[in-house]
Formats: sequence, structure tokens, C-alpha cells
Amino acid sequence: MLKVIANALACLWRGALGILNWAEQFLRWPFSIIFGSGGGGMPSPEYKPDVSSAQLLDEFDEARRRQAAVHDLDRDGISTVTKYASALPKARPTIDLGGLNKDIRATLLTMDDNELKALSKAGIGAIRKFIAGADHGVHGVPVVRSVEISEAPKEMTEHEQVLWKVRSRMLKSENGQQFKLAR
Repeated sequence: MLKVIANALACLWRGALGILNWAEQFLRWPFSIIFGSGGGGMPSPEYKPDVSSAQLLDEFDEARRRQAAVHDLDRDGISTVTKYASALPKARPTIDLGGLNKDIRATLLTMDDNELKALSKAGIGAIRKFIAGADHGVHGVPVVRSVEISEAPKEMTEHEQVLWKVRSRMLKSENGQQFKLAR
């Protein structure tokens, strides 16, 4: 019984496909009369590329490298800041910050891991404002301010110079505490 039903459905399906094929040919018939039979007597064009697939892949790879180089120019320093902020603490000393001005470098070097993590998650617009020294709106990240680095006066005694260095390090660790993120 099931075999008979399956055969009947198969016959209906084949019949439906035949009807669809006939309808398609019927609709194409006027157009083939007007525009020709689709090149029935003409040979189909043949194309043999003069470039091998390996050369084509090499060309695509070269184009991809050129495109990546365009985005790597970093005239504003945005990719340098994002690379530094998202790098692991052990890798940060190896990143070249020479393209940034001294205020941005000083701010980046004094930021702790939580502040750098927040900066790495910020968008390009916020990082551009961070570099410009404007209010960027990233919670926990200080605004870049001009930094005046003063050396220990030469007329100090050696003991006073050590005290001066200790005091400057203590003030440095206190700087930016109001911006720390909760852990």
C-alpha cells in the first residue's frame, strides 16, 4: 500500500516538473523568435586566462598587504595607543611610543592596568579625544594633561636627593587614584 502511494506521488511530482518545464518553454518561445534562439548555430565563446591561479593568489595577497599598510600609517597615533593599552603588561615595554608626544607618553606610562584595560575597550573616537587631551568620556581613564618633568636640583645633598625621589614616587602612585576601576 505504501509502495503504491509512493509511486503515485513520484508520478505526480514528475508530472508537475514536466508541466513547469513546458510552461517555461512556452514563455521563452516569443522571446526566442524576436531575439534569436540564444546562439543555436553560433559557437560559444571560449576564454583561456593568461594568468595562472598561483599568480592570481599572489596578486590578491599583495593587494591585501597594500590595503593593510594603508591602515597602518597611524599618523594620529590611535593604533599605537590601542596596541599599548591592549598589550600584556610584559609586552608593553617593547612597544614603541616614539610617535606620540611626551604628554601622551607620560600619561600612558603612569596609567595602571585597569585604566589601560578601559582605554583598550574604548572606541576610536574616544581614543582620538584622549590623544587630543579633550574630555573623552571613558570612565576610569585620566585626561591627558601637560606634564612638566623636573629633575632633582643639583645643590641637594645625596640624602635630600634620595628623599626627593621617594617623595616623587609616592606622589606618582597617588596620581590617578580617583580614576581606578573597582575590581
